[in-house]
Amino acid sequence: MRLFADAYGLEEAERAELVPMLARRALSMHYLLAREAGRGTQPWARLWAEGHGAVWRADAEYTERREAEWARVLLS
Repeated sequence: MRLFADAYGLEEAERAELVPMLARRALSMHYLLAREAGRGTQPWARLWAEGHGAVWRADAEYTERREAEWARVLLS
């Protein structure tokens, strides 16, 4: 992750914003899939039925559990 941030030339403030944004973005994808699947919108309904919503939710939870560690790495 640090190499990613370095490659993009992220400043300290941008790095501090990055970590909490990761979980929010994954969770927003989960919500998008759930909402659009409920409306029957394709391809979201198919993706939801295939389990993609659960994967995005799990990704968000995984990221949230590691926020402190990732922030420490990015900001050290």
